[in-house]
Amino acid sequence: MQKIKIFVIIAVVGIVLAAIGGFLLTAGKTIGQSLFGRGFAEGQLKDYVASVLRQDINGVTCQSVDTDGNGYVSCDFTTATAPNQVQTIECAAWGLDGFLNRGCKKRLPGLPAR
Repeated sequence: MQKIKIFVIIAVVGIVLAAIGGFLLTAGKTIGQSLFGRGFAEGQLKDYVASVLRQDINGVTCQSVDTDGNGYVSCDFTTATAPNQVQTIECAAWGLDGFLNRGCKKRLPGLPAR
């Protein structure tokens, strides 16, 4: 009987944690992005600069929330070789879109709506 109680408690805790995680990834992604977004995007940026550009990163700042819904957030960074030249890029946002979109891409200028 004691083992059944422990199993039920573990199952309930697992279900609650899965529900909270699912909420933060989908419906509550703005909350999740506010909490975890900046660190996730900055990690994606650091990996991108190290592997694609093959440079050391000097400074980095990323937005935490994906405001246009494309799965990426805007980031600005400088490298050790050009510390006074700020470069702009978009990196994967935290959330379901961010787990599907990995890494970073060059930011395209916005086009006016028709």
